[in-house]
Amino acid sequence: MVRSSTRNANAWQRAGLVAALWMSGTLASAASAQAEPVDLLSAGAVLSEQPLATVVLPAGAADTSTRILYSTLRTATDPGESTGSVFLPQGPPPAGGWPVVSYAHGNVGIDDACAPSVTGSTEVERVSIEQWLAAGYAVAATDYAGIGTDGVNAYTDGPAAGANAVDIVRAAHHIYGDQLGDRWIVAGLSQGGHAAYFAAHQATTRSPELDFRGAIAVGAPTHLDQLLPLAGPNFPPVPNAGIAHYVLYTLAGLDDQRPQLDIRRRLTPTGVELIEKAKVTCSSEFDEYLRTHPVTIAELFTAPLDSPDLHAVLQHMQQAPTSGFDRPIRVVHSLTDTKVPIPLTWAQLSEMRSNGVDTEYQQLSDVDHSASLTAAMPESLAFAARVLK
Repeated sequence: MVRSSTRNANAWQRAGLVAALWMSGTLASAASAQAEPVDLLSAGAVLSEQPLATVVLPAGAADTSTRILYSTLRTATDPGESTGSVFLPQGPPPAGGWPVVSYAHGNVGIDDACAPSVTGSTEVERVSIEQWLAAGYAVAATDYAGIGTDGVNAYTDGPAAGANAVDIVRAAHHIYGDQLGDRWIVAGLSQGGHAAYFAAHQATTRSPELDFRGAIAVGAPTHLDQLLPLAGPNFPPVPNAGIAHYVLYTLAGLDDQRPQLDIRRRLTPTGVELIEKAKVTCSSEFDEYLRTHPVTIAELFTAPLDSPDLHAVLQHMQQAPTSGFDRPIRVVHSLTDTKVPIPLTWAQLSEMRSNGVDTEYQQLSDVDHSASLTAAMPESLAFAARVLK
């Protein structure tokens, strides 16, 4: 699947492909102590910090780890704030400071109550963070703007999520100074892998004072800008919670952060009701609700999403870059991933390689979407050791 052929395909053929690809799933505060005065308009400026709750700390994290509020992008075009966690390994830092892994999480939902800096990371992501800490890396983990801050997260807004992942590294350096080294990478699972593509694309220009070395994208969805416009009242009647989950979180973010699109005028009363529920329901609970209250995509809409204004916004938000990278990218995907179909990654790899991007690819089998993160960790650690040396 390549971008040019997809655009020329018959709409119903594309809709059938989307239904098949998404058949089994979805993509995967203010604090007490003020930091020293800084330019609040500067990306990565620390607005506040506070200790992390003990229950949130992964094994191997120092008790000096912290939850922060920092300046960053709110959407692809608007400034804002995000919360996140910065974990330091236990013990004294090495000469030159701890190298940093910016970790971008997978889908947890878009409500403030879903923020990993409040609830802790998912089990599989916590294990991964613990391995990074054990290997001697500090971990800066963004919540994404809108998850822990005002408003609704602009779900799968790549430029914003990528900036969130870059800017938390800058913020961490404001707090910890010489305890952190300048060298860093970004890694992410699923939604976070999508964010990692965008972070890698802007890292060296957005954080020129730091030394960005590379990215790891695991089970990352791409070509999303070509998929959502297929939704509408004539979408094939596939009652699948995974498709609806992705569409509703995306619509909820568009409704809150891009009111000029007037998304609601395209929705049925059921669609409006469900985007409101999506705004306040974390991922696992929302999955369960949609399984017990099945809905088809067609039942959400009175009009199709295929319009020029929406196409332009989605392209800006969701079209993962395939050129312009100046550091290596490690891509991981499993053949048995039923949440993010592997053909999307094959298309992404083909386009990046055609454009001369330095890519490393690990194809897994017999592991599901989330388990890909754990299965890939030995080679991800080896990649980090190479690029950060």
